[in-house]
Amino acid sequence: MSVEAFAKVTEASKLLVEQGFSGPAVTSALEMVGRALGVDRMLVYANSTETMPGKRLAPLRHGWGSVAMPPLLSVFPLQDQMPRWVEVLSRGQPIWELARHIPGSLNVNLEAQGVQSVLLSPINVGTVNGTWWGFLRIDDCKNERRWVPAELTVIKTLSRSLSNALRQDMRREAMAQTRQDLRTMMERCATGTR
Repeated sequence: MSVEAFAKVTEASKLLVEQGFSGPAVTSALEMVGRALGVDRMLVYANSTETMPGKRLAPLRHGWGSVAMPPLLSVFPLQDQMPRWVEVLSRGQPIWELARHIPGSLNVNLEAQGVQSVLLSPINVGTVNGTWWGFLRIDDCKNERRWVPAELTVIKTLSRSLSNALRQDMRREAMAQTRQDLRTMMERCATGTR
């Protein structure tokens, strides 16, 4: 684990504070940290209630990869295929596994994407350990990686920075909506309409 990864997660966190949860900022942050960690893909998925027959899907929101990004990455069928992972992530903890140890169709899906090991880290909104919004997915396509504590610290830091940027953007949107609502009410009062 290099000092570079700690420097890059600090740089990525600063970028997210300055630019928020925008596509370019998130993608740049993922690339910085992903390259420093030597992983092949870093992807941000949002939890969703949308389903297709028999599956609840998490759509891909942002991603970076040093290897091909197959179409299979566009959604992650976490809820139905790995309910234990959902439980761990919703408690605010990361989870990782070697692809060959993952049972069932998720294993087939990951192997089709060339994944040797996968790590998921939660992204929360609300309070510090607030509502579980989605997750950061990290793929190693070259090695069966066993994540060391220093790498997990970098990944948790990036997840918290993504959470903070998302929370900040949500607050900005809520404040903008409140300002618009107040303007509308003031205009109605001034014209005497309801």
